[in-house]
Amino acid sequence: MLDRQAAARAFTLDPLEGSKLKRYAVALLAMTAALALQSLFQPVLGASGHFISISAATVFAAWYCGLGPAALSTILGMFAANLLFVPPYRLLGPLTEQDVAGELLFLLICAAIIAVGESGRRALLRLGHTHETLLRSRTQLKFRVRQKTAQLQQGNKDLRDLSVRLLRVQDDERRRIARDLHDSTGQALTALKLELAGIERELAGRNPQLAARLASCIGDARQISDELRTISYLLHPPLLDELGLGSALRWYVDGFEKRCGIAVNLELDITERQAPEMETMFFRVVQECLINIHRHSGSAVASIRLFQTERQFVMEVEDEGHGMNADELSAIASGETLGVGLRGMRERISDFGGELEVLSTGRGTKVKALIPIEVRSCRAIQAQPAADVLRAGEIAKRATAH
Repeated sequence: MLDRQAAARAFTLDPLEGSKLKRYAVALLAMTAALALQSLFQPVLGASGHFISISAATVFAAWYCGLGPAALSTILGMFAANLLFVPPYRLLGPLTEQDVAGELLFLLICAAIIAVGESGRRALLRLGHTHETLLRSRTQLKFRVRQKTAQLQQGNKDLRDLSVRLLRVQDDERRRIARDLHDSTGQALTALKLELAGIERELAGRNPQLAARLASCIGDARQISDELRTISYLLHPPLLDELGLGSALRWYVDGFEKRCGIAVNLELDITERQAPEMETMFFRVVQECLINIHRHSGSAVASIRLFQTERQFVMEVEDEGHGMNADELSAIASGETLGVGLRGMRERISDFGGELEVLSTGRGTKVKALIPIEVRSCRAIQAQPAADVLRAGEIAKRATAH
């Protein structure tokens, strides 16, 4: 499009700008060329042909050179034509009234041509100046738009990086709190239970009522210890680090079914360990999906499918609850009504170059995530030997017990 516009402007005879001497010289040269052509075609055009030549030169001078050059070249052209082409070939010879009237009429016509040409020339010059101003403004606007777009993109990138860093810091903080609850607070509660149990045994024969009260306190301490252990595992299950994603998800799904009364069907088809960050991402996304199902869907069942193809990981979490209408799905797809949980899932998945999609019909909702497989970011760990499997079984049994 720009090439065609440039070509059209190249073939357009724009009005001449610059010094007056240059415009006067061009106008006089044009009139000289017109008279020269008249001398060549005089046998064909006759004695009155000079009117045609002068008119053409006047039109050119009025349009291209301006008012003064056009007027001067026209007057000089009339004198030169009378001298060269009109008998008796003198500059000011004896003229009849008809000749004078014709000359005056022709001059009036030339004046009208010059006036119209000058008006068009000035309008075209103003249009050209306006066009150049618009081009400069357009160039500046495009530069500013590109600059602001680059700043906006950089700001969005920084915001995404910050969001991902916050999620990672959150995971690290959860891991630290879980470890502190398990190692410090949990051990203190265990020591308290043992101490209370010893006191209970000593008071059992001497003061049965006080021993019964201590037994009740021991039961409360045991319940607090179990709840604290559950909170610690929910914050960051040790199975995720020790055994990997599959064992951590199975443990979490079993506990979720007992706590919430929702039957969950879990299908895993990933045979290799992945990078710890990726396994944490999968676990957190599944965890958030199940929490949303429990809070919002009203579904009694849920299904989780996690498998991999040659190019990507596919995760699907589906329920049979109330579902979502088209307006809600459109708002989620456009990012208008993203909650904290859904926004966190999308940020976690996009950090690995994946995409999150929420689908829903009249009954049920499906959350689908596609994450490309990148060999550089995935640290595959082969199956563990038999000794590690036995140790893994002990860890899983201990986690399930609590």
